Amino acid sequence: MFCRKNEIIPASAGLLSVTLIWSLVILCSLAAPGSAKAERVIIAYPSPSVTFLALMVAQKRGFFEEGNLEVDLVKVRSGAALAGMVAGSIDYTTSFGSSVAAMMRGMPIRALMVFTAKPMEFLMGGKGINSASELKGKIVGVNAIGQSEHLLTTRMLKAVGLDPEKDVKFHPLGDEAMRFQGLIVGQIHAATLGPQGVIEGRKAGLNLLLSAADVVELPMAGIVATQGKIKGNPDQVRRLLRAGLKGLKYIGENRSGTIEVIKTWFRLETEVAAATYDLALNSYSRDGEVSEKGIRTSMESARLTGKIEKELSPGDIVDFTFLREIRKGLK
Repeated sequence: MFCRKNEIIPASAGLLSVTLIWSLVILCSLAAPGSAKAERVIIAYPSPSVTFLALMVAQKRGFFEEGNLEVDLVKVRSGAALAGMVAGSIDYTTSFGSSVAAMMRGMPIRALMVFTAKPMEFLMGGKGINSASELKGKIVGVNAIGQSEHLLTTRMLKAVGLDPEKDVKFHPLGDEAMRFQGLIVGQIHAATLGPQGVIEGRKAGLNLLLSAADVVELPMAGIVATQGKIKGNPDQVRRLLRAGLKGLKYIGENRSGTIEVIKTWFRLETEVAAATYDLALNSYSRDGEVSEKGIRTSMESARLTGKIEKELSPGDIVDFTFLREIRKGLK
C-alpha cells in the first residue's frame, strides 16, 4: 500500500518493513550461492587456434560460470605470457612447447593439463603427389631449418619410412601462408599445414598425405601455471581444470554443439567449421593428459630448438595430481 501525503506510519510498521527486507536479503543469499562475484582469471594464448578449443567450449557452454570463474582469454606472445605469469599479471598460459623450454631453463612453472596431445598438423602434397612415399627425391617446404615445424616434418617423414636427410630436400619458405603458396605454384612438392590450410588446399587440388596425429605424440596446448599459483590458490586451479575437462568431454561427445562454437568463434561457414572439427578431433586428449612419450618428445624438441642441455624428467614438466583427482569426481 502506498502512503498518503503527511500520513504518519507507526514505528511498529516501519520496524516490520525493515525486518521483512532484511529477511528477503538473507533468503536470496541462501537461495543463490552462485551469485557471489565471480573470480577473474586471465589465460594467455599465443594465437587463435582450435588447439585450446576446450577453453572456448567451457566459456560458451557455461562451465567457467559453474565454477564461479570469470575468464578472460587474451592473445599474448608465448614469451611475454610466461613473463606475465611470473610477474603475476597473467594467471595461466595455453602454450605448451615454449613452457616446456622455459621449465628446462629453470622457470618455476608446471603443466597441469593437456588439451591437444598430438600435433594438429597435416602433410599436404602438391598436385600429382598422392602418397607420402612419392616424396622420395622431392622438395619439402618448411618454416625454417632447425625450428619446431621442421622437426615435426622430419618425424612425419620417418614414420612413413623415408630418411629425411637423404630422401628429400628441405626448402625454408616461412609461415604457413608461404608454404601454401609454394604448393600451389609447384615450388615445393609437400609441406605441413594446419586444418584451414588443408580445407583450402583440397579445394585447390592439393592432397592430404598424412596426419601428424596418426604418427606423432607431441602436446601442443594445455594449462600451465606457476608453482606459486598452484600452491597459493589450489581451489581456483581445481575449478579451472574441472571446466577444462568438461570442455574436452563436450568436444568428444557433442559434435554439432562443438561445431557451433567453432563457427561462432572463428566466424566460419558451417561446412568449414564441421571440416575443422573432423580434422582436429584426433589430436585432442581424451582425459586431459599426455603420455610420457609425448612429454619426452616435447623435451627433445626444446633441447634441439633451444640448445638446452639441462636434463629433466617428465615429472619435472607435468603435474596431473589435481587433474586426476577432479576426473574421479566427474565420472
